[in-house]
Amino acid sequence: MNNRFKALPQISATAVSLTTALISFIILLPVAALIHQSIVEYLPFSQHVIDDTFSGIVDTVLSDYISNSLLVVSGSLIFACIFAIAPAWWCAHYEFKGRMYLQWLMIFPLAIPAYISAYIYTDMLDYAGPIQSSLRLVFQWQGPQDYWFPDIRNIWGASLMLGLALYPYIFLLLRNAFEQRSQSLTQAAQLMGASERKIFWTIHLPIARPALAIGCTLVAMESLADYGTVQLFAISTLTTAIYDSWLVYGSLSSAAKISCLTLLFVLTLIGLEKNSRKKQQNFDSRSAKPFPKVYANKTKTAFIWLFCSTVIALGFAIPLITLISYCIDYWVENINGDILTHSKSTFILAAIAASIACLLALLLNSQQRFNPSKSNQAKLSLSSLGYAIPGTVLAIGILIPFTQLDIWLNTFIRSLGYEKVGLIFSGTTFALILAFVIRFSAISNGNIQAAYKQMPPNLDDASTLLKAGRLKTFRKIHLPIMTPAIVSAFLLVFIEVVKELPASLLLRPFNFETLATYVYQFASDEQLEHAASGALLIIVVSLLPILLLSRSQKMH
Repeated sequence: MNNRFKALPQISATAVSLTTALISFIILLPVAALIHQSIVEYLPFSQHVIDDTFSGIVDTVLSDYISNSLLVVSGSLIFACIFAIAPAWWCAHYEFKGRMYLQWLMIFPLAIPAYISAYIYTDMLDYAGPIQSSLRLVFQWQGPQDYWFPDIRNIWGASLMLGLALYPYIFLLLRNAFEQRSQSLTQAAQLMGASERKIFWTIHLPIARPALAIGCTLVAMESLADYGTVQLFAISTLTTAIYDSWLVYGSLSSAAKISCLTLLFVLTLIGLEKNSRKKQQNFDSRSAKPFPKVYANKTKTAFIWLFCSTVIALGFAIPLITLISYCIDYWVENINGDILTHSKSTFILAAIAASIACLLALLLNSQQRFNPSKSNQAKLSLSSLGYAIPGTVLAIGILIPFTQLDIWLNTFIRSLGYEKVGLIFSGTTFALILAFVIRFSAISNGNIQAAYKQMPPNLDDASTLLKAGRLKTFRKIHLPIMTPAIVSAFLLVFIEVVKELPASLLLRPFNFETLATYVYQFASDEQLEHAASGALLIIVVSLLPILLLSRSQKMH
């Protein structure tokens, strides 16, 4: 395998290798820029003036940023586990009426951005909202002094919104892990007289712990990176601190320092997840005989459907129905040229970013396929690191070098006697596209890599015997086989770009809106009703991969 395609011109292999190295450099550039910006003012002989903004933040509110971030992450994990663990076990362990429908309906809340749910529930549970108004009418209460009602606009309310939006990550991973449980271990425990509940807590859940850890890591990373929900609820976290440091205080240095602190949290989460994944080998039971599903009685089936339906209603049905009602009640505001304009620009941007991400994934993975090596594998791994970087952090990491490039370019143009060309790098959609490609390349890489792993090596060997070159082998053999994976990767990246909010808020050019920023601007002004059609469009687009995934699971 390592000696394939030796007859190809050396210059072609070198060009591909240099290209993949350049891709890895570009992906690492934002992180390097953050670190440099954080320490440059303290370096000897540095001409940068020390920025006192960060010192003020450290002395006053940094501890609040950190504690609030930890509380939001912890609360999101608690709610996500409550919503995911039991349903994952029920769908994997029991056979009951409608199980196939229920297990993919449980994934639907992934299509609802948390900040949209946050606004809807805030409006619904507000003093002037329909619930409190109905309670006052029924019980003849005159004012807020006559009764107590919980306030959702706090850390636990934000955690609940994020938990409802993110629990499907844990649900999917745990359900798959539970379905691979060992029959022999269960039978051994039953022979020893253990109850079903004890077997679950002492055998099945510990075996699935690595999958639970991976799901919890994803939830923690997404909740740490969230901006829309915590900003709507006026909760100061590390993500909002980055945003305020740059746009409110005008301190790029402070934003870079807080971004590095956020990255430290992310790296800690990834380290914990990697450690749990190593332990997974000790509990691997896929070779064991799978355990047949147990038929649930009517009472248990009713309870399962009641619990899961409540979760689905809170996470998907209620926000969706509310948005539809907004569209009907405010149809004049929702049917306008702005929606069409922002939708068109968003879809074009998403299509460009998804195409580039897929092309880069094909280039990196085919290079590893044709020339397996540690360096190529390292480039492939580096290209997937962007997903671990929160959108706000990535945006600051791109702004730093691009702003400097614009300064150098305009200075050079003026030295030649010409007018300044403006913000070519940091003030156009180029920065936005680069952020999307870096952040979501892990998705395209994962799909393409999985397709390559399922491709038998003897296909390449046969191509070598026929004296076909790399390009012909790739075009005639690899590409047709991987077409479904490429389409899937394109759709997934496309949808993630449409939903992405933090990076879009920081990097969008002037007078440019994506669907996510357009909807968020109205939500932050407490006027989501006027942008409900945009929110519905985001949800409909986001449902596409979920429906495809559900269909593939039903076929399987």
